[in-house]
Amino acid sequence: MVSFCQFQDPAKYELLADFGAALKQLEYTACPAGGKHGKTCRRIGDLHHVVKHNDRQEHMIWGGVIAVHEGVVERLEREGFSGFRTRPARVTFLDGGTSDEYREFTVTGWAGVVRPESGMRLLDSCPGCLWKNYGPITDLDKAIDWDQWTGEDFFFVWPLTRHRLCTERAAKWLEASGIRSFSLGRGFELLEKKKNSLCFGIPRGPLSHDLPEDLAIKYGRPLGLE
Repeated sequence: MVSFCQFQDPAKYELLADFGAALKQLEYTACPAGGKHGKTCRRIGDLHHVVKHNDRQEHMIWGGVIAVHEGVVERLEREGFSGFRTRPARVTFLDGGTSDEYREFTVTGWAGVVRPESGMRLLDSCPGCLWKNYGPITDLDKAIDWDQWTGEDFFFVWPLTRHRLCTERAAKWLEASGIRSFSLGRGFELLEKKKNSLCFGIPRGPLSHDLPEDLAIKYGRPLGLE
C-alpha cells in the first residue's frame, strides 16, 4: 500500500468559488436513450471562477474544479510533480477585478476503479449515455487497487473524482511550500468524516467529463466508462 493524502479545499466557505456562477457555465444534456436519471452536464469554455472576497493571495480557488495561480503551477512543474494538466482560467474577485493569472488544475493520475472489497457495487447504469450510479463504500481502506495506479503524484480512483489524492512526497512539499488554500488528510481521513454522504449513491457521467479526451479513452474505454 502506498502512503497518500487527500488533497482538498480549505473547508472555508468564504474562500470557495460562487456555486451559482459556476452553474451558469454548464451545458446540460438529457439522456439520448430517454433514461430517467438526471441530466449530465459539462462546462462550456474555459473555467471562470467568481469569489466573494478580494484576497489576491489565495493561491487556489476551489469549486467543482480548481483554479491554481500560475506561479504555483510553475513551482509544481519545477519540482517534477506529475498527474495533472492545466489550461487557462480566470478568477473574478468581489471588487469586480478579474485575473487571468490562474490555470484550471485537472488531476489526471489514475488509480483505477474502487475495489469491490470496499463494499462498492454498481447499482444502476444507462447504456445510452454511460451514466452510472454506484453503491456505498463501507471500507475505504480497501478502496484502491495499487496495481492499477499509474504512479503519478496527483491521482484519483473512480468514481471518487472529486476526492483528489496525492502522494506523501507531494503532500510534504505542499505543507512546506507556503501555498495557501488547501487541506490535506492522511489516506481517506477527510472522506471518512463524510462517509455517510456516499450512502445515497455515487452518480457519475462518462469519464470524459472529468479527464481530457485522450486519457478518458485510454483509461475509460476498456472499462465502458469513456
